[in-house]
Parts: sequence; C-alpha cells; structure tokens
Amino acid sequence: MKFLIYILILSTLLFGYQKGDIVDKEIQQKLSLDQNKIYIIDFFASWCPSCKKEMPYISKINSTIDQNKINIIGVCVDEDIKDGQKFQKELREANALNFRVIDDPKGEIIKKFDPVGMPALFFIKNFKVVDSIIGAKSNIDEKILTILKGLE
Repeated sequence: MKFLIYILILSTLLFGYQKGDIVDKEIQQKLSLDQNKIYIIDFFASWCPSCKKEMPYISKINSTIDQNKINIIGVCVDEDIKDGQKFQKELREANALNFRVIDDPKGEIIKKFDPVGMPALFFIKNFKVVDSIIGAKSNIDEKILTILKGLE
C-alpha cells in the first residue's frame, strides 16, 4: 500500500498542472499574476502553424474583454529567441497579436504546465488552473468565451 501511495505522489510530480492545481509562486511571479484576475495563458511557437492560425482569434477576444478582470498572456516557447521575436513582430504587424508575451526559450514556464500539444491555453483564476484547451480547435474564440462566461 505504501508503494502505491509513493507512486501516486511521484506521478503528480511528473505531469504538468492539471485542472484544480495551484500555480506555484515562482510561475505566479514570472507571469506577474494577480489573484483578483482571470488569466488565459497562451503557449505558442513560430514552428506551430495552428498557433499562427489561432492568434488573430485570441487577439480579437483580447480587444473585447474587460482587461481589469481578464488578461491574456502569451508564452512564446521558441528555443531560439530571435525566431520567436521575429514571429511575434510579424503577428503584431498583421494586427494578429495584441497582448503581452513572455519569451520562454529555456522552457522554464512551459515545463510546469507541460501541455500534451500545441497550441495550448490554460485558464487561471485565484492562482488555480480552472480549465484548458489543448491543440488546434475550430471556433477557438467561441470556446474561449464559453469558458470565460463560466468563470466570471
């Protein structure tokens, strides 16, 4: 029985944040999270075609939400920071990226979330992961708005 308990404890350390998990203080600080806001953390990369496709929809949502209550934070996971910043610049010039982005070339942030696919969106409220959307989805904007309505 003790062995089973040890296995269960170790397995929780091997996987990223799951629904209901509290985001640790280090990540709260890196993302500059405020307990009084809802966050959408958007993991993306220049090599991800679905990320590029979804970004304009997420930016459209960012233009319509009350940013006093909800913030979108992008996390660019390109290992080559120049590639990531070039990608972000292209998106901004095309009006397809209008929210704050944190570069994570060493993977320090994404390792904690450890999504099984890209793009990956995590919804955080009161420092707790309350939902996620992993992988490319059609109507991503509608899915995001549905989740947000349930959180407010």
